[in-house]
Parts: sequence; C-alpha cells; structure tokens
Amino acid sequence: MNAYGKAIIKAAEYIPPHQPTTAEFPFALITGRTLYHFHTRTKTARAPQLQDAAPEVWVEISQRDAGRLGIAEGDTVEVSTPRGSLRCAARISGIRDGAVPDTVGGAAARAAEALVSGGAS
Repeated sequence: MNAYGKAIIKAAEYIPPHQPTTAEFPFALITGRTLYHFHTRTKTARAPQLQDAAPEVWVEISQRDAGRLGIAEGDTVEVSTPRGSLRCAARISGIRDGAVPDTVGGAAARAAEALVSGGAS
C-alpha cells in the first residue's frame, strides 16, 4: 500500500511460454474464465441458474482463425496438444488470432486440464 492506502501495481516480468507453438500445434492454448463459474465449479455448478447459463465447456477462436479453418459458431472441434485432445463446442469471439482459450471447471474441463498437464486431476 502506498501512503494514500492504495495498492501499488507493478508489471510482471515476461516469461515465454513453456511450450511454444509449432507447425503441428499452431495455437496457444490458454485457460479462461466464464462469467458464470469460477475456480473448478465446485460451488457455482450447484446453482441451477449458473449451470443453466454455462452448462458445457467450450473453446474460443478468433473470427479470422475460424474462417480460415471453416469453423462456425457452435461447431464441435477437437483441440489437441502433445498431451491429449478434447472435443467441445467452438465459440467465435474477439480473442486474438492464434490463441484458443478454454473454460475452467467441470468434468469436461478436467479433460481440458489434461491437455495442459498431461493427466486429468
């Protein structure tokens, strides 16, 4: 805290990705959050209104990447990494080209976690 009781925000040092993109895996898989769920959905999935608003896991893809790959909103896509794969719905969004965020929480998200960690938790 500074003298006025305000937080001091400092920039974090850039650390390059542990696993860079390649020709075989050209997208950066990043974890994301949904407005309706947080952490692992252990609490929010029990609220019917929240679960109804976002019942499934999805991945986002930029409009340009979706167009290039022939992906339409809601299409089932397969996201693969050297550690595994996951099939889920695609959402076309304003995410930057080359990035594919997936949502966190729920059984399908545990499968998504396996894409990053190499094993489901």
